[in-house]
Amino acid sequence: MDYKDILSDLFAEIEAVKAERLRAGTRFRLMAVTADIADLTRTLQQEVLDVVCHEALVDADAEVDYAVLAEEVMAHELTERAEADEQVREQTQLANEALGLLSDVLVRIEEQLERHHKDEEYERLYETEKRRYMSSGTAYRSRKTFEEWKDDECYGHPLQENIEDYRMEKLLKMFEKGVFTSRVEHVQRAKRYPGEVDFEQLEDDHPMKKTAHRHYAVLRKLVDWCDGCLVVNAARVGRHFYACRHEENAKANRTNFLKYMHKVTLAQEELRRLQAAQEEVAKDEAVKDSVPECLRSEEAVALWQKAQGQGWVDEAWQPLVSSTEAALLAMYLAERLGIVHVWKEFGSFWHRNKDSMRQKYNEALNQQKSLDFQTKLKQKLR
Repeated sequence: MDYKDILSDLFAEIEAVKAERLRAGTRFRLMAVTADIADLTRTLQQEVLDVVCHEALVDADAEVDYAVLAEEVMAHELTERAEADEQVREQTQLANEALGLLSDVLVRIEEQLERHHKDEEYERLYETEKRRYMSSGTAYRSRKTFEEWKDDECYGHPLQENIEDYRMEKLLKMFEKGVFTSRVEHVQRAKRYPGEVDFEQLEDDHPMKKTAHRHYAVLRKLVDWCDGCLVVNAARVGRHFYACRHEENAKANRTNFLKYMHKVTLAQEELRRLQAAQEEVAKDEAVKDSVPECLRSEEAVALWQKAQGQGWVDEAWQPLVSSTEAALLAMYLAERLGIVHVWKEFGSFWHRNKDSMRQKYNEALNQQKSLDFQTKLKQKLR
């Protein structure tokens, strides 16, 4: 037996595993390498014992740990025997080298196995599966179906309750497909998540009425609830995919999970857009409510928008310029809109002292920089 060739092959196998991206089968490949090393170790132990047991290991047991064996062999001097028997010397040296190499290999395997079980590896597993799904025709059809649902069922403008019903429907479809069946069987009493998805509204004859909460409890171990939305935790889902890899219909369950979570995500993205639009409308209404009546006319709004475009006021129509320039802006708008009580109206709207604004205006009339700004007002807001 050529031990060096065998060890060389084992090292090549380890290096190949290190070079490739870790996946579900990596652990089993490493376990096979470990088994080969164990076999070689036992063979080396027996052969070394057969050759040097009388000189080096008089009382050694044939099942001694190979690390202990290596220490004993290296510690014993076989000078006289080695001179007389070249074969014994070479065999002993080879055994020592092999035992040292095997120890290094086992350390590397342990590092690989430890790395394989870190969260980033499970995240990578999930992201790989997700990329594969998102590039598939199924993902394309899901997006198309969702857009058709918005047009056909909601006339292009879904309400929040429509979106929440759509999300519940897709979650129930996921549960009915049996994605979590193996896990649900072990759930005795499902934890409830009030304020999230409410399955109590299901009809009594709905097939998922009794088990929906248990399925949802399993799902919630894989996803987080953030700002009213279900968000996938990549590490937990990757760990779930790995743990269920040998189950019946494992591949179909992975695909169904990705498909229905994709549909849920599409609905939640629409929900976020709807909420953002509602917040924008509410913000605009709040701005309008704070604006004096004399500054709400169509002409006034057009002037405000032009001033905002120049960077002179913000979205709430509050001044972004200096106090003297703000006073000039107020006077110009008052003249255009026919406002009599200039400083009272603008002082109240801009939360400034009316007498201070009047003083700043008078000062501005004697400053060249302010007069240049006044000229710009007439040019940009005409």
